[in-house]
Amino acid sequence: MRVKNWTPTYTLGFILVWFTKRGYFSRVATNGLSNIPKNTPIIFAANHQNSLIDPIVIATSSREPIFFLTKSAVFRNPKIAKILYSLNMLPIYRERDGADFKERNIQIFNRCSELLGQNSRIIIFPEGSHNTQNRLRNLKKGIARIVMQAHKEHHKDIYIVPVGLNYTNTRNKSADLLVNYGEPINASELIENCNEMDSDTDIFGTMIETIGEGMKREMLDYSNIDYYFLSEFLISKVRRKRTTVKERFRWDKEKSEKLNSFIVKNQSLADDMQVKAKELDEICEENDLKPYLFAKNTHNVMLQAIGLILGFPFFLYGVLNSYIPSILPQIMVLKNIKDRQYDSSINMVLGGLLMFLFWSAQSLVVSLFTDNYLWMLYFISCVIFRWFSYEYHIFYLRFVGKRKYNSFVKENPQEAKSLREKYRSLKQFILHL
Repeated sequence: MRVKNWTPTYTLGFILVWFTKRGYFSRVATNGLSNIPKNTPIIFAANHQNSLIDPIVIATSSREPIFFLTKSAVFRNPKIAKILYSLNMLPIYRERDGADFKERNIQIFNRCSELLGQNSRIIIFPEGSHNTQNRLRNLKKGIARIVMQAHKEHHKDIYIVPVGLNYTNTRNKSADLLVNYGEPINASELIENCNEMDSDTDIFGTMIETIGEGMKREMLDYSNIDYYFLSEFLISKVRRKRTTVKERFRWDKEKSEKLNSFIVKNQSLADDMQVKAKELDEICEENDLKPYLFAKNTHNVMLQAIGLILGFPFFLYGVLNSYIPSILPQIMVLKNIKDRQYDSSINMVLGGLLMFLFWSAQSLVVSLFTDNYLWMLYFISCVIFRWFSYEYHIFYLRFVGKRKYNSFVKENPQEAKSLREKYRSLKQFILHL
């Protein structure tokens, strides 16, 4: 595997993912790229919320090839493993992978040290596994072991850059994504300053603590587990004015920190609010409603109905030109995978590739029967109306949700009134916190 040059597979994958990332997410923003040191070995330490999407969104924000560790299970098929290695993926082994998992990891650590010695960049997820919650879990010591080994073998400064991956939704398409790069940590300097410690284990503990603090600054961290539901509800489910991705994160981060402080000082009030939030959420789940609908007494759906009627022909055109490649990931892969956290990764990468190939094949057929570059206009129309059809679908779901809410209010006026009061009180609390 080449280090300095881009392998053909990595280059093709980079281009594909760079484009599909922008088609899959509604908005993508990056913050702190200037914090990444140049011409030096770097480890990106990132939170892990969204399986395979996490490493590729980091990799596609860098102009240099990046290597990343992933669980060994995906390397079991030799043919697939060959492709994964060409994409700069390295397997990491766990106890469930066999009695020799420690020895096999030593080989991977040696490889990482070799790469860092050549000023390469590596992505590591210190939490060790992915989880969709907005909180930083306990970090594993593997990242500290890799840094320590590389420091001893190459005698050069090794930097750790904390990365915060912030998704508004890790399961569905058209979410917002913000990638935050924090202030770099000179891990070699940190090790030298810990020379008075008795053992490597003590140094590892200091390093893990420093890395964790850096990561928490760049991500949403609902650290109070007992009140995680309340934090999630108030910050993610209470609707507010739409703003930029970066501004939204700043607001979320500020409110999260203030809420954590409030809970510590006002536990009984926090308990009451969590009860209200859970009650409202349970009713919404039972009736297929969204909490934000309770902001109004009723919703006027007449204009939405007219919009749906007028937009239906364009929606149909978009669906006819994208339905087959959009369902193929489900037929080919997803139905055989039990872990639903892989859905978004496979839909983004495989769905994006199949969509491009399908549209290209259709455009080729169009070019055989038309002149004057009509095939190009057709290809562009496929892209535009695929986006329109998805937005139409979301618009339709919101229309249905408002109708269901209106029916719920009509059938349960007193309960709806009580729930509206609960929602409005929770909204006023978080807005003025």
